[in-house]
Amino acid sequence: MFFSQEFKYFDYIKEAEDLYHQKNFKESALKYDIAYESMNQLIVQNDLYNAACAWSLAGNSDKAFLYLDHIVDNRMIQTWNDPTEFYKLLINDNDFRTLKSDKRWSVLVGKAYNKQQDYIKKINNPLADRIRLIGIKDQGLRLKLDSVRKKSGLNSVFEKELMLKIKKQDSLNLFELEDIIKSYGWLGPYEIGYKNNQYLFLVIQHADLKTQKKYLPVLREAVRNGKALPKDLAYLEDRINRRSGIPQIYGSQVYIDKIQKTYYLFPVQNVDLLDSKRASVGLEPISTYLKNSFNMDWNIAKYKEEMPLLEKELLKGN
Repeated sequence: MFFSQEFKYFDYIKEAEDLYHQKNFKESALKYDIAYESMNQLIVQNDLYNAACAWSLAGNSDKAFLYLDHIVDNRMIQTWNDPTEFYKLLINDNDFRTLKSDKRWSVLVGKAYNKQQDYIKKINNPLADRIRLIGIKDQGLRLKLDSVRKKSGLNSVFEKELMLKIKKQDSLNLFELEDIIKSYGWLGPYEIGYKNNQYLFLVIQHADLKTQKKYLPVLREAVRNGKALPKDLAYLEDRINRRSGIPQIYGSQVYIDKIQKTYYLFPVQNVDLLDSKRASVGLEPISTYLKNSFNMDWNIAKYKEEMPLLEKELLKGN
C-alpha cells in the first residue's frame, strides 16, 4: 500500500494532534478522518484511538464508536496492540465519558474485555519467561552503548570492547533461541506476549547476515499469519539490504562514519516514497525516527544531494 501522489498522512496526524491539544476537538476529529481516508481506512491503533477520543469530545458518538470498533475487531495495521493495555486505557480514559451512557458502550467494553482475557489465557508463561530472559540479555549490554558513545565518542576503545562483548552474547542468545524455534516455530504475540515477540525478532535482527537471510521467509510467513509485526519485517529487510550493499526500503538503517563521527541515512530505494512506505507498515515519519533514535535532523533536499556519494561509497556495483 504505497501512494504515488503527495503523501500527507503524517501531516494530517500532526495537525489533528495539535488541534486536539488546543481543545479544538471537532477540527481535530475531522483531520483524523482525512488521515484515515488517505490510508484507505487502514491505520495504526494509536491513531484510531486518538480519532475516537477527538470525536467523543466533539460530541459525535457514532464516529467515536466507528474508530473504537476498528480496534476491537482488529481492522488496523498491526503494531504493538496489546489487548490488556487497550482495555485499561478504554475503561479509564475520561475522553470517553460521554459514550458511557450509550448502549453500545457496554457491548464495546465487553468485546475488549473478552479479547484481553483470551490473550491472557493463550500466553505460554514458561516459554514466555525463557524468551524474556534471552531478551534481557540481548538488550542489557546494548543499553550501555549509547552512554559509552556519548562519553567516549564513536569508535572509541571502550565502544570496541563493548561491541566484542555484545557480539559474543548475541551468539549465545541465537543458539538458545534457535532451539526454541526448532521446537515451537515462530511464536506470536498471542503465545508469548508482545514484548517477548519483540525479543524474538531482535535476536534475529542482531544475528549474522546468513542467519538473517535464513529467517527472512520465516518472518514473512509469520507476518501473514499475524505472528510478527510488519514493522519488524521491514527492519529485517532493511538490515539485510544494508549488509548486502543494496538500497534499503523503509529507512530504518543508518551508516556511521566513524572517522567523521557522523550518522547518515543508508541509501534508500525511493526517498520520495519513504514516508508512504513507513506508514504502510506502522512506522513513524522518517524525521521523527531519525531525531529520536540518532538525534539527526531530516532534510530531504540535503539528503538527495548526498545520495550519489553515499551510493558510490556504500552500495555494491558502484
